[in-house]
Amino acid sequence: MRRRVSNDMSGGKVVVGREPSGGLVVETEVDGTADGPVDDTVTDRGTTLVEILMSIVLIGLVVTSILAASHAGIVASSTVYEAGQVETVLLNAGDRVHRAPQRCEYEEYVDAAALAQGWTVDATSSSVELLVANTGNPSADWEAQTCSGSVSAFDVQRVTIIASSPDGKITRTLTVVKSNVD
Repeated sequence: MRRRVSNDMSGGKVVVGREPSGGLVVETEVDGTADGPVDDTVTDRGTTLVEILMSIVLIGLVVTSILAASHAGIVASSTVYEAGQVETVLLNAGDRVHRAPQRCEYEEYVDAAALAQGWTVDATSSSVELLVANTGNPSADWEAQTCSGSVSAFDVQRVTIIASSPDGKITRTLTVVKSNVD
């Protein structure tokens, strides 16, 4: 048996060695008395099936939660992207209506904004109301404009533009007040 002798902090000697069988033998001597060999042979029996299954379950839970978070991020991102497209069409339509000459309907300008985005004209609609009174009551002040007569330069119009995403999940509305008063 190979032995190594060293002094420990208590002033005694510690003898460490290996037996031919591979076991570790530790003998300590404090104040001249030896307490005998200590055998702390360690054997590794491996892991059990339960430990392996628990590891697989825990790893599966972590991977599942990461995938769920990634999916939620992708869905949120695509929803925000679609909302941005709807708002782009809406603002484009509002700008086209604002720059158009005053008339009794603006559907062709609103449709042009949808077509510029690559959408069908069914994704947008507009309605035109005329200011008939100024009482402060919105339901009494505005009425739907008919195309029976010409539009006067002093007419104040409220054009409501509605745009929906192609899948119909997102709908936004924009109101433009228009007049030719210089």
